[in-house]
Amino acid sequence: MEQGVRFGGYHFDIDTGRLWFGKGEIRLTPKAAAVLRMLVTHAGEPVSKERLFASVWSGVAVSDDALTSCVQELRRALDDDPKQPRFIETRHRLGYRFVASLRTGTAPETLEQIRPSNADVTAIAVLPFADMSPDRDQDYLCEGLAEELISALTHIDGLRVASRTASFQFRGPGADVRAVGQQLGVGTLLEGSVRKADDRLRVTVQLVEVATGYRRWSQRFDRRLDDVFAIQDEIAESVATSLRGSLLSRREKEALVRPPTGAAAFEHYLRGRQHLPRMTKADLQQSGEMFARAIELDAAYAPAFAGLATVHATLYEWFGADAADLMAAERASERALELAPGIAEAHVARGCALALSRRYDGAERAFEQAIAINPNLFDAYYYSGRTSFARGDIAGSAVRFRKAAEMRQEDFQSPLLLSQSLRMLGRHDDAAQANREGIRRAEHVLALNPLDSRALSLGASALFHDGKDARAFEWSRRSLELYPDDMSTLINAACLHAKLGQKEEALELLERVFAHGWGKRDWVEHDPDYDILRDDPRFLKLLARLK
Repeated sequence: MEQGVRFGGYHFDIDTGRLWFGKGEIRLTPKAAAVLRMLVTHAGEPVSKERLFASVWSGVAVSDDALTSCVQELRRALDDDPKQPRFIETRHRLGYRFVASLRTGTAPETLEQIRPSNADVTAIAVLPFADMSPDRDQDYLCEGLAEELISALTHIDGLRVASRTASFQFRGPGADVRAVGQQLGVGTLLEGSVRKADDRLRVTVQLVEVATGYRRWSQRFDRRLDDVFAIQDEIAESVATSLRGSLLSRREKEALVRPPTGAAAFEHYLRGRQHLPRMTKADLQQSGEMFARAIELDAAYAPAFAGLATVHATLYEWFGADAADLMAAERASERALELAPGIAEAHVARGCALALSRRYDGAERAFEQAIAINPNLFDAYYYSGRTSFARGDIAGSAVRFRKAAEMRQEDFQSPLLLSQSLRMLGRHDDAAQANREGIRRAEHVLALNPLDSRALSLGASALFHDGKDARAFEWSRRSLELYPDDMSTLINAACLHAKLGQKEEALELLERVFAHGWGKRDWVEHDPDYDILRDDPRFLKLLARLK
């Protein structure tokens, strides 16, 4: 470990800007590390904002929001309270001061020096498995097994499971369990490795307590690749038994059963799952090709049909509203249900396809069936909420978005959409509370991934409603610079301008989207963000292009 300074349970290397908590490294963005370097090297004395800007952003004009974001990131990394600071103190009109005592040296902190986590052990994150295969070419399998386990664990009552998006931020060996657990807000981590050679599969897993580093359970599986489903079931059941102290119920065991398939079809299915969350048109198309190949190999494999339906529904909603995509989504989702009506994800895919063609009653029945199968499934509540809003059932959307926010406590979209529904219902105090919670979650996401366009663009609107116009425009500007052609980014930026009465700017942005027929007309018809534009001939012409 490099030379540096120590404070509390932390070690910071001044030259490289790397931060450790105990024996594990905590990732900092380069600018946040540079701010910490300035504060640490001037520990005990106030460092003015002007000095920090000159050092960290030399020659670049940025707003105060850039510095505020860095300090917030550091406080999250250090678990510091701005009201009772242990490390970074705000000096009104003077800047910031590092107040902790520093020690030099390279020795890592001992276990006794590391603060324990109070997180509930029944809150769990599944990290991407490490690839130990000879050619290191099994990343799709490592991600796929972890994602399948995340899905399986959501069926188990009493567990709260971190989402794929959150837990997959932490890749690679050597991650410090305490630091990762702190970032994800969970009490246990499931981590492991995969080694695949020909048709043989070795999976090694361990369940680790965040607070103590104690290994609650571990096991190694040496099986044929065809036995991967049995491996997943055994892992899920062992995790549930360890964390809850009770065996699975009959319902839970039945929920874990997945349709069987051959190794080749399952490989292509996992490759499709790997591309699906990336949300670019090219990745969605690649995902669709993998699901289609899985179906060619096994025409009765329902999860591949559900995945294919999700691909085409997403392409229809976000990339052109092509009728062929809508038809493909409906066909694939219908086939998935015919093959495996007990899979909750198939009902969600069906609900999304029906909602896009405005068959709202059928969509709601599909979402309700998904919830009956898996009461903990975030997607069922979230997409049900979006469907309720699109059909004009604002009260119903609030109920669903609130439940989605409870199901996935790191998700920022559901509380922010909840706040919009509550404002429309006149429940302004509740809306403000949900809005602030959404901002907090978005800030946490951006601390892990500063390039998350959805967090920036949707968060910008939330900041506006929280009275922070400067930060709102900064987040919106960053999202547009990063993703100038992204539909969601453009629409959210347009809505921000519309809410400020800047009709011309809003219409210019909307023309880059709506003119191509991209967008959800039913959502636009109910969204109050567009109210200022509704009588404008240009807007009416654009709206007529939407399906």
